[in-house]
Amino acid sequence: MKHKAFKQSIPYILAFLGAGIYISLIFNQNVWLDEAFTASLIRTDLKGVLERSMNDTLPPLYNILLKLVTDLLGYTIPVMKLVSVTPMILTMFLGAHIIRKRFGVLTSSLFITALFCMPNLLFYGVEIRMYSLGFFFATASGIYAYEVICDSCKKNWIFFTLFSVLAGYSHHFAFVTVGFVYLFLLLYYFFFERVHIRRWFFCLLATGLLYFPCLITTLKQLKSVSGYFSMPEVTLSVFIKYMRYPYTVGFTPLSVCLVILMLALLVRFLLNKNRTRTDYFALLCFLTYYGVLIFGTLISKIMTANIFVDRYLFFAISFIWLFFAVECSTLKKELLYAVFAFVIMCGIAGYIQEYRIEYAKGIEEFLPVLKSQVKDGDILYTIEDNEELAFCLPFYAPELTNYEVLDEAVAALKEDSTLYCTVLSGASEDIRQIDPHAFTIELLGEYHFDRYSFQLYKLIKKS
Repeated sequence: MKHKAFKQSIPYILAFLGAGIYISLIFNQNVWLDEAFTASLIRTDLKGVLERSMNDTLPPLYNILLKLVTDLLGYTIPVMKLVSVTPMILTMFLGAHIIRKRFGVLTSSLFITALFCMPNLLFYGVEIRMYSLGFFFATASGIYAYEVICDSCKKNWIFFTLFSVLAGYSHHFAFVTVGFVYLFLLLYYFFFERVHIRRWFFCLLATGLLYFPCLITTLKQLKSVSGYFSMPEVTLSVFIKYMRYPYTVGFTPLSVCLVILMLALLVRFLLNKNRTRTDYFALLCFLTYYGVLIFGTLISKIMTANIFVDRYLFFAISFIWLFFAVECSTLKKELLYAVFAFVIMCGIAGYIQEYRIEYAKGIEEFLPVLKSQVKDGDILYTIEDNEELAFCLPFYAPELTNYEVLDEAVAALKEDSTLYCTVLSGASEDIRQIDPHAFTIELLGEYHFDRYSFQLYKLIKKS
């Protein structure tokens, strides 16, 4: 009896382990462009957050949650990263509870382990963006889709509908992921259980009504999308890159082995003459990711602006690992041990890589410089291509006001203001565009944080 109880608790132990791994990555001060944008967006009252979110191109749910939590626990980077890792932790505990009951301890354990060991999950799970939130809701939608098949009760339909709608309020492509869940569920009912298809249509109607307010906002946001996005064109080579995106560990031998393992599981599925409903569900999970990839590619070809990029596939990655967990759980014991060992190896490689990113050195030296030098009314002029420092530095030092045009920066100077200039490393020659006859250019130092290295200058206008 004790052995059975311990076995049933293994998924929960793994979920707590995974939670510890995610939380261990949040205690730092490093942010990059997108994180600084989100963190700065909520640096206002709730009404301001809503207004700014409406002017963005993404749904507002994450921003609202981030604002509420930072008001409660403090406006700090670790608190904001805690908001992001919480949905990943909830996903693991969802696996420990629902997947364990439905698919068993082995499948649940493999799935949970994959959630903190497989590529990209730690990276986007910690980032101060809405990816982890959409990931949780899209994953929960897929899990409850199978629940309504196995037990078509009111509770399961309500959870399925709510999780699906909340995915839409988190990110557009989380909703696209959910769209494929709905499609596959419809096909299942059409071919196997037409008696329940009416419930599917009621669910679709409820989803549409609940999502409608977000849809109105989305349509308004799409009007400005062409001026906002600069995503890479999805060429054939980019498409192939996106196909292998879930398996890119960061260490080529492990990535190759992971691709081979996934292909072997697919071949095993095709050769299996005793496929069950669970096996078919797992296959549809696998196909969900590639359905989103094809949809994103097509919609980008149709629209005037490319709105699709690899990170928008993140919401469907959990479906890949649910397929993986279901199919691996039926392997022989010796192979299963080897798979677990391999997953752990991928996890170690991934954690080392993510730890280096989150705890990149340099910010500890740079923040004291900002605090000692910058005062209210100071002006920042950035020389760069993608507004990285234009967003990050005013986040770290809200007293700074950034300008992209030097003449505008000079015009904004007050009598006691200081004009700072930053130049990203690799483009240090660009400082020459500033006329030395008009300004005294004083190098304050070269600094680093997160993924950025740059020179900081003080510009003093000559009389």
